[in-house]
Amino acid sequence: MGKSPVILVLLSLCLAAVVFSQETTKPAAKGDAVRGKQVFENSCEECHDAYSREERVGPGLQGAKGGKLPDGRPASHDKLLDIINTGPAEMPSFKERLTEQQKEDVVAFVMTL
Repeated sequence: MGKSPVILVLLSLCLAAVVFSQETTKPAAKGDAVRGKQVFENSCEECHDAYSREERVGPGLQGAKGGKLPDGRPASHDKLLDIINTGPAEMPSFKERLTEQQKEDVVAFVMTL
């Protein structure tokens, strides 16, 4: 009977530590904007201007971090990834041209614009 309260206290402390660590640990970012800039320059810049809303072949992407692309479509992670993979309108699909990490990196970069 004397050990039960000690065990309960230890279990409570362990549980509290686990809950606290889950609340304070941020999930790792999927993409890296610095790497994404390089991928963008190599694969996207020919058709898209990162620092303008002006259209080249495709729309400029300035302002994406505000949540909207220049044409009014949402600029969310999932929407940008879908655009990269499906290549709407005249844009070719990059689903097979870029690795999953490269796509995540480009999304991270575009979300900084």
